[in-house]
Amino acid sequence: APPRRPGRPRSEQVEDAILDAVISLLSQGSSYDALSMELIASTAGVGKAAIYRRWANKEALVLATLRRAFHSTPRTPPRGESVREDLIDLMRQMRHNVLESEEGAAFAVLIQTLTNNAALMHRYQETVIEPRREQYREVLRRGVAEGELRADLDVERATVMLTSTLLFVCKLYPTFEVKDDYCIGLVDDLLRGSLPR
Repeated sequence: APPRRPGRPRSEQVEDAILDAVISLLSQGSSYDALSMELIASTAGVGKAAIYRRWANKEALVLATLRRAFHSTPRTPPRGESVREDLIDLMRQMRHNVLESEEGAAFAVLIQTLTNNAALMHRYQETVIEPRREQYREVLRRGVAEGELRADLDVERATVMLTSTLLFVCKLYPTFEVKDDYCIGLVDDLLRGSLPR
């Protein structure tokens, strides 16, 4: 048997309670500045020491909360069938996660939490957003390499066009109903300008 790690055994239930408390408090309108370790501990029903054993400070804790929320619904890697089919698959998964999973609830929290905190926004971008966007980049780069897409395609701009547009209409345009055909149409619109001339 592997040697026992020093210290107390890690309790997933305690960790989940703490992360749940953070997302709950932020969802109920608590600002990032008003969020205190005392308040989080009280809401989670744990002592402050339990929090500090896991996270060094509030920034690390909030970042872990957002990372869990946005990774709570794993994405299936693209199948490699074609650029079009892979992009549509990624967009469908994103639509589901934003509208029908914990990610959607976390987005409103994300906006109010990160708006005035540039350091936290930067770390969030690196650890949460970039791994997701990299899936789109990989599909687009493959399309360029295999001749499906223009050699001069700006992969970064194309990635932002897809992901930012879908996020905007899903969460910031509430009167617009985003259905499956919107994901397909968005990909097709992008590809019309991305095919080899």
